[in-house]
Amino acid sequence: MDMNNQNNTIIRQANPSIPAYNNQQPYTNVQPQPIPAAYVRTPKVEPPEVLDFREKMGSKLGSASVIYGAFATFCLYNNFAGITMPFFIIATLIYILYAFRQYDVKIKKASWFYGSVILALSVSNFLTGSPIILFFNNVGIIFLLFIFLLHNIYDDSRWTFAKTLLATFESFIYSVGELDDYCKDMKILKQRRPKNQEQGNKNRTVRYILLGLLISIPVVGIILALLTAADAVFKTMVNEYISFNIKPYDMFGWLFTFAFFYFASYCVLRFFSKKTIKEEVTTHRNFEPLVAITVLSIISVIYLVFSVIQIVYLFWGGMQLPAEYTYAEYAREGFFQLLAVGIINFIMVLFVNGHFRESRVLKILMTIISLCTYIMIASSCMRMLLYIDAYLLTTLRIYVLWGLALLSLLFIAVIISIYKNDFPLFRYSIIVVSLLYLGLSFAHTDYIIADYNLSHINDHATVETETTSQSRKHSVTDYEYLTGLSSDAAPVIAKHEGTWVKDYFTNCSPFYRERSWRQFNLSAYTAKKLAKTK
Repeated sequence: MDMNNQNNTIIRQANPSIPAYNNQQPYTNVQPQPIPAAYVRTPKVEPPEVLDFREKMGSKLGSASVIYGAFATFCLYNNFAGITMPFFIIATLIYILYAFRQYDVKIKKASWFYGSVILALSVSNFLTGSPIILFFNNVGIIFLLFIFLLHNIYDDSRWTFAKTLLATFESFIYSVGELDDYCKDMKILKQRRPKNQEQGNKNRTVRYILLGLLISIPVVGIILALLTAADAVFKTMVNEYISFNIKPYDMFGWLFTFAFFYFASYCVLRFFSKKTIKEEVTTHRNFEPLVAITVLSIISVIYLVFSVIQIVYLFWGGMQLPAEYTYAEYAREGFFQLLAVGIINFIMVLFVNGHFRESRVLKILMTIISLCTYIMIASSCMRMLLYIDAYLLTTLRIYVLWGLALLSLLFIAVIISIYKNDFPLFRYSIIVVSLLYLGLSFAHTDYIIADYNLSHINDHATVETETTSQSRKHSVTDYEYLTGLSSDAAPVIAKHEGTWVKDYFTNCSPFYRERSWRQFNLSAYTAKKLAKTK
């Protein structure tokens, strides 16, 4: 053991960095090693102009977002089909224009068309009671708002159909990530607030008033809820003259709606202020055209054979069908499939035209497919009209006819874009879809369905086509379908009598009952008045 200790001592003397063992004193002369610079995280210092812009966004855009969030909450909380919807859209457009002013962005001419369509869709919300139309109206409003922003912020004159759709999707998704910039903007604003005391004093009164209004909303709601529960006379007066129908659980809904519109509006416009989407369009037309020529040649032959059959038997052949087929059966098994093929053709031609190198043969094949699609559209439309003649109208059947009309107009632009690469296909599509959808939205399809179906049910005991002796008696299910229509059909159904009429008004009563002045809807008001006569 002594020999071992002596050896350890000799080793430590030769290399003092080795620690002592066997309860001897540890080393004391080892210096801590510095952390390599690659592992040291230093905070990124932003340039002064970036900090100034953050302060501007936090002050200007932040204040505007508070006002916009409060107004949006008032207009839209539990109310997407009321008279306040158009006012909300007007406020939204004003808010966007105010943000554009902060970004030094000028309004482009096409923006007025987008804005007009958005406003028209909001008016349609106030006029209709159809849940399907309301859903698509709101989806269209959101989509067109992003198109409106993209068109003004970026130079989209050379954007392709795919590029515009991708940019819309990117702006919608990446806006969520702007919560980080929101926090940084507010942090800079708070840090610099003492330095801008004079400016802060000017805005202090406005901020305090807004804060007081925000605090008063839940407080007044709770007080009114308690007082209306305490006194019947006061409750009657509130319901008659104020009619807010305030409930305790609505407080959370109001606050959540305000928070959503406040943060969503700030993040979306903050994302567009950074202009991060690339404006240039990279061409993808580098695929070998021989591959597409081979595929489209086979498809074209099939389409040509199918088109000849449609022309011979359906159009020129006097509607001659095989003996085992009835017209209703022939129509039922056709229109949905042909509509699907038409949509596939639309996507296929766009893909080939955008990804394969130019070829005269390829252009001819795409033109043949497009023209054959028109024959398919005509065949599908004729089948649908036969089916409607036999089985009356439904919402889906109207939408199929509308989709066929839209597809026929879109293929005009597709054929032009085959021979003219710089044709603004997306802008043309937006205009066509917007105008056609506005016609559908304001048409009150449930009114049309009720009017058509009831006129055929009442005028004829059976439905007989001119080309066949087959007849179909109208069953109870025809009336049952009418009872599920929206309040738009009330003016037609109110002219009739029967148990099914009472069932109809009972079914749509949740839509028109207990609506405050903020939720006033013309379709609901009309249905409520007519229901009193039944």
